[in-house]
Amino acid sequence: MERTKLNQVVTSERFIMFSKALIEDDYYKKMKPESKLAYSLLRNRFNLSISNEWIDSKGDVYLYYPNEKLAKDLNVGKDKVIRIKKELHEFGLLEEERQGFNKPNRIYVGNLEVRKATENSLDISDTKVVAKCDFRKSQNTNTGSRKTRLQEVANYDTSNTELSNTETDSLDEDETNNIKSSNNSQQPLVVIGNTIQNNPALRVVVQTLIPDLLLNESEQAQTVVTALDRGYQFLTSELEKNNSVLALQKQLQGDDSIKLFLTKIGGQQLDYMRGHLVDISQYGNYFANGLENRLKIAITTSQSASGF
Repeated sequence: MERTKLNQVVTSERFIMFSKALIEDDYYKKMKPESKLAYSLLRNRFNLSISNEWIDSKGDVYLYYPNEKLAKDLNVGKDKVIRIKKELHEFGLLEEERQGFNKPNRIYVGNLEVRKATENSLDISDTKVVAKCDFRKSQNTNTGSRKTRLQEVANYDTSNTELSNTETDSLDEDETNNIKSSNNSQQPLVVIGNTIQNNPALRVVVQTLIPDLLLNESEQAQTVVTALDRGYQFLTSELEKNNSVLALQKQLQGDDSIKLFLTKIGGQQLDYMRGHLVDISQYGNYFANGLENRLKIAITTSQSASGF
């Protein structure tokens, strides 16, 4: 199982509330619906893990989720929770490590390994949703090596997976604070929504490149969307000036050429950032500066018109 790294959670490796791969990928279709929901709930607690510095010496993010609370959230019994965890383990999506007597188990959540790409995975909802939907905390990148160390989970001990009442209450309080803080991030989302409404071509670009940044870091997402809008206008202007690279691209891709070109270059910048960005507070500025430079270079070389 490939465990999730700290840099993946802090930058762009974050999941939406319910990953489409759980529905669309043939391998995960076999999972029971309650197991898919449990996986989504577990992934949704990563921000709580970061705030509590629940990261081991290898950089793997772990979490605590008492069986009693998970059973309540899923509206099932504790025995059912144990069976759900066992199925997640069998699909390579969950590991638990015992921490000793009367100490809660560490829960490690695995990355989804998408085996079948579908066209629906890039479906984009109506533009207005970007501005008005209820964003939740929760991307999937091919980084790190595959780990072979799996823990035996056939004989879960419910008591070992539960925290004390004090610890459990503290988790709920943190979650409440996270919800309150999300209410303060609505203004950036409105700006993002207005930008996309003014330039509908950005809708696919934004949702393809930064769906999880929208969910978790709205202020950084606003900077990224603004940079993408400037990039789109820059490319459009250069195409009107008969830039040879963009003209060739339009011959190959038609009216979607600018959108596809911007998505490709923006993706290259994000790939670079995954290995170099340290401070999440600089995410937007880092992307904006890098995208601008990459676009200027891309339209001056014929190589950038290939590879689509």
